[in-house]
Amino acid sequence: MKQLSLLLLLLLSACASTQGGQAVVAPPEVSPMLFRLGTTTFTVADYSRRLEAEIGAGIAQLMAQGQSREQIEQLANASDIRSAVFDRMLQDALLLDYARRNGIGVDPAIIDAAAPPPVQDDAAPAVPGAQPTATAAEQRAEIAREQLIFEVIARNTRADMFHARHILVADEAAADLALADLAAGAEFATLARERSTDTGSAAQGGDLGWTPRGNFVPEFEEAAFSAPLNTPTKVESQFGWHVIEVLERQEQRPFDSFAELQQSSNAQNFYEQSFVPWYEELRRQAEANGELVIAPDFDLSSVPLPFPEN
Repeated sequence: MKQLSLLLLLLLSACASTQGGQAVVAPPEVSPMLFRLGTTTFTVADYSRRLEAEIGAGIAQLMAQGQSREQIEQLANASDIRSAVFDRMLQDALLLDYARRNGIGVDPAIIDAAAPPPVQDDAAPAVPGAQPTATAAEQRAEIAREQLIFEVIARNTRADMFHARHILVADEAAADLALADLAAGAEFATLARERSTDTGSAAQGGDLGWTPRGNFVPEFEEAAFSAPLNTPTKVESQFGWHVIEVLERQEQRPFDSFAELQQSSNAQNFYEQSFVPWYEELRRQAEANGELVIAPDFDLSSVPLPFPEN
């Protein structure tokens, strides 16, 4: 059992990054339909390529470690890896379609930052204005699809949040002095820059931005979710004394970005509690209105695993 758990971990390790849901449409007589979304048909051949992309490297690694095809096949069946890959493929297609229908785009700067640097041939200097190679273009397209999927996930994952700013000081006397200065008309941002020992937020005038529940210590969050709005108050935590001003609160607020969701301490819970039900309803509606048609009774286990040829 311990060995099987390790094998499953290795197999799934190749699934860490999202693969795009774009279909490479093949004629029906060449590859049967697996599902259709709108006017786009996704075939068994598309699914085979997805298997290769997601678990091909993991299978090759397991075989290099001495695992037999029979052991890997047993593991794949026990973990239902084929269904997991199919569900990811279908989800990606639905989320990309949602992005298209709702006018959701992706920042080119994000693609530039995520794309690998172009490979230059030393013997052939770069030509100004030259078009990127097909491989580079495909990589950028894949990154764009991935970022669109992440954006849709973020916009449909929700959590109770607050927007606050704070000044962190060493002791209660310093907190009381800050409160007195604020009451006398001092600017919160100015005091934060001058006095807060939280240098990260101090540079922003103490502004913490929108923060989901679970990211801060309990004492701080209790005040953040209960103190009157726009009313500076003090609270002690293990880090010192905070002068907090809560600017806004919102129940079940969507995340502004996937990065913000990733950095949340309760990201998995928020994803499961809000995004998963939203996605299940999206899929249900797509099937109900005929936009999504899944091939009936297709047996995913009939699709061979992507074992290396040699």
